Amino acid sequence: MDTLIFAGYEFLSAFVPFLIVLIINGFWRKKRHISFGFAHYIGLLLFSIYIIGVYHFTGVGTLYDGLHYQLEMNTNQLNLIPFSNEIDSIAYLLNVVLFVPLGILLPILCEKMDTFWHIFSVGFCFSFFIEVSQLLNNRCTDIDDLFLNTIGALLGFLLFKIWKKGRKSKYCLKYISRMELVIYIIVLFGGRFLFFNEMGLASLLYKF
Repeated sequence: MDTLIFAGYEFLSAFVPFLIVLIINGFWRKKRHISFGFAHYIGLLLFSIYIIGVYHFTGVGTLYDGLHYQLEMNTNQLNLIPFSNEIDSIAYLLNVVLFVPLGILLPILCEKMDTFWHIFSVGFCFSFFIEVSQLLNNRCTDIDDLFLNTIGALLGFLLFKIWKKGRKSKYCLKYISRMELVIYIIVLFGGRFLFFNEMGLASLLYKF
């Protein structure tokens, strides 16, 4: 039960702000007679769930993490030398797999993202953004993760290109811009950053 409360609270802290922005954007598009159908909303909802999942599994930092840990970083928390630590095959594989859906979803949601350099830049910047946020908590900020996440996004893009080549029907959605996707990523992070207080909820549940 406590796990469900944690999961629901963490999900809603990011999803509700995203949903508000999505609805506002929908009204804006409707006033300007920009086509935005059911498939667009489903695609963006799946995208938001994926991004929330990435934030959960990577443990991105929040405002309350920063206040709790007071940015007390030690040398074991930061690795800037590529592949200098002991190789953990399972962890490395998971870092790659985690970003594979990003390389698939981006070109499906936005036809202008259907290029190697767009996927590379978004994958790299998104991973870098996550790693920097982890300075707020006690998780390790590791340059290896940055490389592996980017490789995962590019691998996902390769799978998308293989899938696209085998299809004759339409494969991507129109009217979703690159900037719009970036804004949704930031809004999802902002909601979690401002509203998810893991330590505060834990203290309420476990009375410490």
